[in-house]
Amino acid sequence: MKRNRTLPLALVTFAALTFASNAAWANHHWGNNNGMGNQGYSQLTQEQQATVQKLHNDYYAQTSALRQQLQSKRYEYNALLTAQKPDSGKIEAVAQEMEGLRQKLDQQRVKFDIALAEAGVPAAQEWIWRLSR
Repeated sequence: MKRNRTLPLALVTFAALTFASNAAWANHHWGNNNGMGNQGYSQLTQEQQATVQKLHNDYYAQTSALRQQLQSKRYEYNALLTAQKPDSGKIEAVAQEMEGLRQKLDQQRVKFDIALAEAGVPAAQEWIWRLSR
C-alpha cells in the first residue's frame, strides 16, 4: 500500500518556515532594534563609568514624575480621541500639555548633557543617548 507522504512533509515544512520566520519579524535579541547597546561605555575609566551611572540615576529620579505625567496625558489624549464625540478643544489642550511636558523633559536632558560634559565624559557617544532614553 502506497502512503501519501506529501501532506505530512508539507505540514512539517510549513511549521518549520513559520517558526523560523517568527524570529525574523520579532525584535531581534529582545533589543527593540537598538543595535549593539552601550558601545563605548567600556572605554571609560571606572571613575567615569561611576559618574555616568550616578548622573544617569539622578536624571531618571528627577524626570520620573515628568515621565509619569506625560504617560498619563498620553492615555488621556488617546481616550479623548476614541470618544463617541471627540472634543477638539480638549484634545488640543491635552496636546499642548503634552508638548509642555516634553519641553520640560528636554530641558532636563540638556542639564544631564551639561553635567556629563562638566564631569569630563566624552560627548556625543551613542551609549549616553541610549542610557538617558
